[in-house]
Amino acid sequence: MRPYDAHVLLCRGGDCRKRGSKEVRKALKAELRAAGLNRDVRVDSVDCLGFCKHGPNAVVYGPNGHGGTWYLNLDEDKIAEVVNTHLKGGRPAEHLAADYRPRKGA
Repeated sequence: MRPYDAHVLLCRGGDCRKRGSKEVRKALKAELRAAGLNRDVRVDSVDCLGFCKHGPNAVVYGPNGHGGTWYLNLDEDKIAEVVNTHLKGGRPAEHLAADYRPRKGA
């Protein structure tokens, strides 16, 4: 099994689910396929990433060995930019990224 270039953790907790995390996941998978990255990026849904009031939320690890970049208040348009800028382009979508790692429940 070859390693993935990047790993996306997408929250599916109650608040994120109410705010559309299921649709965001579908959009993420579609954008990855369209960009030819569906075999290079692993996507996992997790129960809670915290920062519930600002969901749907995701953390992107990689590419290029970057630490986790947090993205809050995601929607289908923002996901497209995260895929194109961060996962395909190799640099975080700075204006969409959280300034700090949120604390659980914040």
